[in-house]
Amino acid sequence: MKKMNRKSGQAMTEYVIIICVVAIAALLVAGVFGTNIRNLFKSANTSLTAGQAQQTDMQDEGATKDVRVNDFQD
Repeated sequence: MKKMNRKSGQAMTEYVIIICVVAIAALLVAGVFGTNIRNLFKSANTSLTAGQAQQTDMQDEGATKDVRVNDFQD
């Protein structure tokens, strides 16, 4: 059986610690910015849904122009 030297065990421990720190940081970022990110995707989804609905209405009326997001700017 091959013996594991202490340096390879130390490197493995360091990698585990780094992975844990990155995971904790990712959870903290998701916790802090989670609501903002959720609202951003929600507003994008609302805009895209409204654009699709307007394009369908325009096509029903015989229009051939594509609807753009800028069409909804105030």
